[in-house]
Amino acid sequence: MVQTVKLSELSNRKRPNEESESESEIDISSTDSENENDNKEDEEEIVNIDFDFYNADPDIDFQALKNLSRQLFGAQESNKIQLSALADLMLQSPMTTIKTDGTESDPYCFISFIDYKENRDSDYAKYLNKVDTKLSTFFRTIDNSNDKNCALVVCERLINMPPEVIPPLYKITLDDIKNSSNGGKEYFDFYVIVSRKYEVNFDADDKTTGRLSKRVKNDEIDYFHEEDRFFEKYVKIQFQSDARKGVISTYMILNHEGLMNGIADFEAEIARW
Repeated sequence: MVQTVKLSELSNRKRPNEESESESEIDISSTDSENENDNKEDEEEIVNIDFDFYNADPDIDFQALKNLSRQLFGAQESNKIQLSALADLMLQSPMTTIKTDGTESDPYCFISFIDYKENRDSDYAKYLNKVDTKLSTFFRTIDNSNDKNCALVVCERLINMPPEVIPPLYKITLDDIKNSSNGGKEYFDFYVIVSRKYEVNFDADDKTTGRLSKRVKNDEIDYFHEEDRFFEKYVKIQFQSDARKGVISTYMILNHEGLMNGIADFEAEIARW
């Protein structure tokens, strides 16, 4: 188990120009019941939860990893991947999970860094090679290089997980990779990240449901993974699929510097929330 890190008192992100009662030095107590009800409605709900970071446990986490992976890739693409084999592969790779009820509970979030060169013959690596020529060309470049390597990053969480957990999740796992290098490389040269976005105005009742829709404008899509906004600033290669049922698969390749810059930018943004 990695050293436990706890994040407490995470609250919902505030709306612009909103101030909570605790931030005001003015006594706003009132005997007016109507005002009290208004104040209660305006207060941000604060949920106190400890998120503990653990190494993966094959005996406990396997099924949850399959389910979260199916969520990440979506119904269509996950049918093209042997999810059981992928779960085994992730469990054998540098990996961190997040749980709230101890090591025996199911993970709510995970990240895994799969060494591409060591696992180039795996089902998952073969799947990625078929996704797009940009990816297959990149992998051929890595295959032909004697000193460059890349990690296949698989990261997913429950939809309502607070994004504040993501920077420490990356950092803890990257530190594990560095500490286990045994005098070799302390990090990967490149990172292949699979993620997804969604159409903001997608109508599930639209007659085109189930078919590929036309590409949408950037201002009409949003992110399932908030960190992707910051990773995109540093990508070396990026492309995305057409939307299917409102969901768009995205693929990003970053070098190590770009990944660390994206994490740092995301942390700085979180500090302003």
